[in-house]
Parts: sequence; structure tokens; C-alpha cells
Amino acid sequence: EKAFQKQAAATASAKVIGKQRKQKLVRYVKNIGLGFATPKEAKEGGYVDKKCPFTSNVNIRGAILKGMVVSTKMKRTIIIRRNY
Repeated sequence: EKAFQKQAAATASAKVIGKQRKQKLVRYVKNIGLGFATPKEAKEGGYVDKKCPFTSNVNIRGAILKGMVVSTKMKRTIIIRRNY
């Protein structure tokens, strides 16, 4: 992965808060809708994932699956068992 990761939509400049100048990183977070709440880790965390729908410019497409997670062995991939 890259040495210094940053979000594409957020700038890394400092914000002026009151009279003091504090270094606060701006975080790009969006509400994806469809009844999903934005996770706390996405709002306050420091991770950068360009495939995350909450912190990048990725849209939700296709079907939304409902089921039980069976395996999480691969990176950013899960296996779901569905009840038909």
C-alpha cells in the first residue's frame, strides 16, 4: 500500500479553531442512505479505504444481501450464508 494514504475528497490543511490554530484532519464521510447508519469508526477513525461507501466516492449498486456471515478469511471479503 502507499506510504502516506489520504482521502481523495478531503484536504490535509489545518483548520483555525477560535484563536488557536490546531491541526485537525478533515475527514470525508457521507450518509449512504438505504437505512444504513454511518459507523462511528468511519466518522472518527483514521483508516483510508477507497472502496468504502462511507468514506469515499463509491456508490452502492446491485442487491443488498441479508444473511449470516460464515467466513471473513480474505481481506475486505466475506462469505454469507443466506436462508431462502
